[in-house]
Formats: sequence, C-alpha cells, structure tokens
Amino acid sequence: MNKVGFSITGTSVNNNSSSNLEILEGELTQFKLLEVDSIELPIYALDIIVGKKIFKPEIDKLKKIISTFDFNYTVHGELSVNLMDEEFFTDHKEVLKKNIEVSGELGASHLVTHFGYTTKKIFEDKNHYSELLEKQNECYEELSSLADSCNVTLAIECLFPFNMEAYAPLPSEIAHNLNQINHKRIKACLDFSHAYINCNYNNADYISEIKTMAPLSEHLHMHDSFGLLQKMPTFYKSEAVSYGLGDIHLPLGWGNIPFDEIFDELQFPKNTNFNFELLPKHYPYFEENIKIAKELINNIRNLL
Repeated sequence: MNKVGFSITGTSVNNNSSSNLEILEGELTQFKLLEVDSIELPIYALDIIVGKKIFKPEIDKLKKIISTFDFNYTVHGELSVNLMDEEFFTDHKEVLKKNIEVSGELGASHLVTHFGYTTKKIFEDKNHYSELLEKQNECYEELSSLADSCNVTLAIECLFPFNMEAYAPLPSEIAHNLNQINHKRIKACLDFSHAYINCNYNNADYISEIKTMAPLSEHLHMHDSFGLLQKMPTFYKSEAVSYGLGDIHLPLGWGNIPFDEIFDELQFPKNTNFNFELLPKHYPYFEENIKIAKELINNIRNLL
C-alpha cells in the first residue's frame, strides 16, 4: 500500500537543539489529527547517536514516545554522511552503521541516507572518481547484511551540488550504481527538488533522469522548488523564497516542478512512501498537500 507521510523537520531542527523529544510528541499529535500514514524521524537532529555510539537513555525516550502512536516510521540518518569523502570515510561508515541499528530498534521500514558527493576536480579525474564510486558501492553491499538483520531498507537519496565547486551525481548515475548492487535492502529515495536543481544545473532532462531512479524509489521526498541552484547569497535564508533560489521546501504548486507529468509518466514500486518535507510555517497548507498527494497516487502506474 502506498503511504502518505511527513518528515519531522520543525522545531528540533530550527532551534538547533537536540533535546526536543517533548516537542516531538506534540508534533506527532498534530500529524495524527491530519490522519497521515507515516512519519520520518530526524535522527540527525536528536542526541540518539553520541560519539558514534547509540545513547540508550535518549533512544529509550524516543521509543516510548513513538510507541504511543500507530504511525509507520522511517528514519532520516545524518545529513553529513558522505561515503565519497576519502578523508573521513571510516567515520561516515561507522555513523551509517549506527543509523541502521537505530532504525532497526525503532522498527523503521526505511533509512534515508545520502548518495555520496565530491568535487568537480575529482569528478573530472575519471579514474579517481570511479574508485570513490566503487568504494561506496562496496560499503553499501557490506552494510546490506546489517540492514537485512535489522529489517531496514536503505533509501539512498539524490542530492544536488551545494556550491559551484561541488559535484553531485545525477539520478541516472545513482540508479545505475544501485542496480549494480542489486540487493533488496538497497533502494532509493527520490527527492524531487534535489533532482530538479541538479538536472537544471547540468542541463540534463529532468523527466528522463528521474525515470531511471523511480523504479527503485520506495521513498519519495515531496516538496516544490524552482530548480535553481542558489548562486546569489541572500541576507536571510527565508529570502531565497522571494527569489526562488535553492532547495526551499515549498508546498506542491508553489514552485514549478511538473508533478502531474511526473506521475503520469513514471512507474514507482507498489509500496511507496510519499513523504512530505515541508516547513512548520507551511502547516496551514499540509492538509491541501495531503489531498494533492492522494490524487497523484490514484493516477500513478505502480510496478508489479
């Protein structure tokens, strides 16, 4: 069954605090009122992993809170994990392992983790770049056994370059690598805005690119943007919305991502998490977005 859900991205993240489990309970209550199916928990914003170890007092608190709700849960692991970072590869791998173990303890079906990224300079050195990809693939293959034992599927998310010197692989490249691994616990998270920005920046056809990734995408990040890399600084981050720059996490229909065309043309797995990544200030529009998502779900062609 396809599920509509939301990421908890609000107070805990915006206040740069890691101890807001009490606030989390209130947020879950709000989502219960909206009758959503699933919740993505932001492990990166909580003190669940401390010094590369699972901190039992905090995970026990979190388990107690979520046990009082009957949502399906997914987890978003540390945003900083980057298996194409040579200098800190071992650290990233160890934190990813802990993300998997935490997801298993929480009974989460999927762990969202980012596909690696690097620099344009390394990307242009094809041998060096291929070595980084191979090392990352080997790591995913190795950790697939741990994921299987924890009953967790890795949903590997597409990114976009964060600056002019960076390189983030396009959706088709991610799909190619995940298909090479070909493991039931190694799937994808298609973030529509991330892919849109990356495709526009690289003059790649958006629909063709995400079409390659869609069959692997058991988890979707739903939010809108204008597909523009933010090259111009703004005084306040919120001003980027005024200019339509960057990954601004808008409600559907506020930007120009062609969602109707996407769901007319692409095929997704039979059981897919339609997970919204919207900001708390857009709460008045959550119910409308849930309705839009359900209409899109009715129109998609699921894979058998």
